[in-house]
Amino acid sequence: MAATSSKTSATKKTSASRKTTATTKKATTAKTTAASAKKTTSATKSSELTVTGNKKIETLRKEFNRKFPYLRLGIFYSYARQQVAKGESITPIDGSKTLASVRRADSGGTISISGNKKIKSLEKEFDTVFGLYCQVCYTDSTGSRYYTSGSADEMTLSAFNEYCEKRGCKKDVWK
Repeated sequence: MAATSSKTSATKKTSASRKTTATTKKATTAKTTAASAKKTTSATKSSELTVTGNKKIETLRKEFNRKFPYLRLGIFYSYARQQVAKGESITPIDGSKTLASVRRADSGGTISISGNKKIKSLEKEFDTVFGLYCQVCYTDSTGSRYYTSGSADEMTLSAFNEYCEKRGCKKDVWK
């Protein structure tokens, strides 16, 4: 009887040990999955471009072009919108200035730029948050420069960047 009792006891211990090992593996897998999810979330957050008033315009343009290599970001004083409507040419704001130094006095805040943001939403946010006229631009394969308009303004930044790539637009032209 003592031998049978020892075998039963050993079987119970082995079974308990297997359950503990299985539980530990599940916990480790859950921790690894949670860590991966955090990394993915962090990567997603880091892929967003945050725009605040203390950012220099030139830095913003470079960062935007790094994220969307076939696009450019044109930033102008708000009165430029009327000049464009009249068919006049406009000049972008000096890149060495910060957004805070050129924005409308009663404005300020933060804009987050990600690939899933529509072009028209980004341009409107610049107007609302900083009181500045903003245009997403591109350079075609011949070197001609354009602002987005019409149906292009309905596209997301990532989708339009891909569209420009497929059409042979110039890459890394941020000025």
